[in-house]
Formats: sequence, C-alpha cells, structure tokens
Amino acid sequence: MLEVGMKLEVEKVVTENDTAAKAASGSVEVLATPIMIAWMEGASLNLVQKELENGLTTVGTEVNIKHLKGTLVGKTVKIISVLKEIDRKKLVFDVEVLEDGIVVGTGTHTRFIIEPIKFYEKLKNTK
Repeated sequence: MLEVGMKLEVEKVVTENDTAAKAASGSVEVLATPIMIAWMEGASLNLVQKELENGLTTVGTEVNIKHLKGTLVGKTVKIISVLKEIDRKKLVFDVEVLEDGIVVGTGTHTRFIIEPIKFYEKLKNTK
C-alpha cells in the first residue's frame, strides 16, 4: 500500500561510466547530472513498485533537480527518495543524493502509475 512518507535509501559507487565526460554531458570526470537524476528516478521507481498491484508500474514525468557538488570517481553516494504526495495516479517524491552527509543533489521527481499494456497501445495509436 502506498503511503506518504515511504522512504528508500540506495548506495552507489561512482564509476568512470557515470562521469559527465562519459555521459557526454560535460568534459570532467565527476558524477554526471543525467546519471544522478537517473539514480533518483530509479530509487523512486523501486520505492513504490513493490506496493503496486500486479501489472502496474510507474513512469517518470518531471524532474526538478539541483546538482550542487561534484563527486569524484570511486566515491560512494547515498540516494534517498521519499514519497511526499499521492494524487490518484500521480506520485511526487523528494529526492536527494548525499556524499559523506553533504548534499550533492536535491529536488523533486514526479511519476505516474500506468498499466504498460494500455500505455503501449495508446502510444501505437497516436499519430
């Protein structure tokens, strides 16, 4: 059952594949903003997925993120997602990435609950 306040924490080690230089979003060897956002989205998805009825999942629809600090390859970060709002099928999360307790990234993320079969059918029938 989905409940406001649900929380998930995930740890990741930054690798060379996670850098801005590798992700083509910059030229430096630090955690790339798109990778950080993907980790925030993934944590939010995983937080709620186990609570959804069989056959349902969520899709991300909005991110409002600030990337505040660079993170070097080899460093461990903690990704935190907290479900802060439920409005029918709309789910809003507070998301944060920390390195040694210091905020690396912070913001909000919105996902919608969908039924994949109907979702794909709608896309196929859209011109």
